Amino acid sequence: MLPLKRVKVLVPRPIGQADDFSNKLEKLGAEPILFPLISVEAINKKEVKSTYQATDFDWIIFTSSIAVQFFFNVVKPEEVTSKIAVVGTSTKKEIEKLGLKVSFTPSAATAKKLVKEIPLNKGEKVFIPRSKIAGTAIVDTLKKRGIVVTELSTYNNVPVDYTQEQIEEVLAQNINVITFTSPSTVENFVALLRKYKIKLGAQHIVSIGPSTTAAAKKMRLEVDKTAETHNVDGLIEVIESMYR
Repeated sequence: MLPLKRVKVLVPRPIGQADDFSNKLEKLGAEPILFPLISVEAINKKEVKSTYQATDFDWIIFTSSIAVQFFFNVVKPEEVTSKIAVVGTSTKKEIEKLGLKVSFTPSAATAKKLVKEIPLNKGEKVFIPRSKIAGTAIVDTLKKRGIVVTELSTYNNVPVDYTQEQIEEVLAQNINVITFTSPSTVENFVALLRKYKIKLGAQHIVSIGPSTTAAAKKMRLEVDKTAETHNVDGLIEVIESMYR
């Protein structure tokens, strides 16, 4: 028997990044409702290549699979001589697909754990390609450890706009579970609801990780469950646990 038969799940990931999540949901009998809340655009392409080539970096830190994608769109895998650290298993898989080795993954898939546990020596040089809207906590923590950090925005999260009719049409499909996969998906979703004065019904809300849950709470959304493993598989485990 399919554990999520007829469960309708809102998937807010950008186009091109929702496929894996949707396919896994469908295999369990769920019905994914695609509703991308952000689009992701590459920026600073020339700077990515020139910045990486200009310095002999000891490490590159990737905090998302999107960061991997945009970095390797301009830098060839064979050009990378630095050790690689990633935030979690899904990001690690993206690196390994390129034939590269990951030297460090933290005990939990959070940026906080990554910067606390990564085995860096004072004075080592680290490159962090990241989102334009990423916070400064990672960089600040590493600098306090005496690490020489170079960060560069390689992509931007752009909110997707919808009409009131489009949003109401999506929500009218009797969605059972709303998933949030990043703080920016939460923020854009709530902004759209407030813009058109739309109220949510009794849908369950699940989050991919602590930072996303914190963003939801800040926006006064009640999160039913937060994934223990901070990736798509963790989200699916949480949803399954709600329907057992």
